[in-house]
Amino acid sequence: MKTEISVDKEKFLINNTPTYEGKTYKNYSIEGLLFNSRMIQAIFDDEYPKTKHLWKYPDTNEWDPERNTIEFCKMLPVYRKYGLLAFTVGLQGGGSIYTPKIYNKYLNSAFTPDGELKEPYFNRLLKILKAADDAGMVVIVNYFYLKQAEKLQSEQVIFQITQKVTEWLLNTRYNNIIVDVVNEAAPYWMVPTMKPENVHKLIGIVKDIKIDDRRLLVSASSGGGPLIPTRKWLEIEDITMPHGNGLNAQGLRLKIKRIRRTNEYKKRPRPLLINEDSVFLENLDAAISQYASWGFYCQGYGCNYQDRFDWRIKSREKEYENLSGYQTVPINWTINTPLKKQFFDRLKQITGGF
Repeated sequence: MKTEISVDKEKFLINNTPTYEGKTYKNYSIEGLLFNSRMIQAIFDDEYPKTKHLWKYPDTNEWDPERNTIEFCKMLPVYRKYGLLAFTVGLQGGGSIYTPKIYNKYLNSAFTPDGELKEPYFNRLLKILKAADDAGMVVIVNYFYLKQAEKLQSEQVIFQITQKVTEWLLNTRYNNIIVDVVNEAAPYWMVPTMKPENVHKLIGIVKDIKIDDRRLLVSASSGGGPLIPTRKWLEIEDITMPHGNGLNAQGLRLKIKRIRRTNEYKKRPRPLLINEDSVFLENLDAAISQYASWGFYCQGYGCNYQDRFDWRIKSREKEYENLSGYQTVPINWTINTPLKKQFFDRLKQITGGF
């Protein structure tokens, strides 16, 4: 295996060397940061017959989960040339279309309701782990996503899945993995195990599993806006993983400062890894000014979603070449739109690229 992620206090290291070693941007050090992008749908599929047709590619008129993963893997060396070192992929994906009659129905999950792992999903994930390892990149693997996790049968099933997935990841022997066990552990979760006051239990399961004396770095991402992790959560995580959705640059700076002021963080400084924010590059600059890694989140039009950016103002593009975003399925994983180009060009300016 070629790529190994580790941490040293607030810094990320790849193969025992700080990332972006010796580099600065606007007099701020970026050594040890991990610039990343939310590519949560890279192993997406839909098993619900009445919604599956919604994801068909405009050039073939059919949906193909293998094509989705293969095209993503082909882009990894390109992303890295611009300076991207990590991305988040989800075992239950993320929101594609937020219209309730669709969002509540489509079925994108690497697990059955009773906790069995679905082999096709993990085969696709294995392709991504290998491609990232070859490219010198880190994979942030998210286990659970709000809408899909609600379909799991019980708390015990959630614990079993957490154990099974962690063991599976360790058994791949890849060392380029960070676990984001719950996407946005927040009060609005309908699953009690994944609320802020309980998510430390899932983090603990991941931390306790070792194979050949190896374990995975693990956290859970906290919700957007002002939400920060609870005390028990901060005590057990390896990395603090806040989301920046809904915040302007000043709001993001304040959120990072609030985390750093907690007793748990002061006792044990660790990397701050924002793995979902927005398309607003002033937030990227704000994160750098606070020595925090930042994650690009580009949803795509046709999704019926709005945060600070209104993705409802246009319908989904009719041509594959023009498909926007990295989350509304189907996805064109190339750097093909102004928003994507804006981010990657800035990232190359910041990092110097590779």
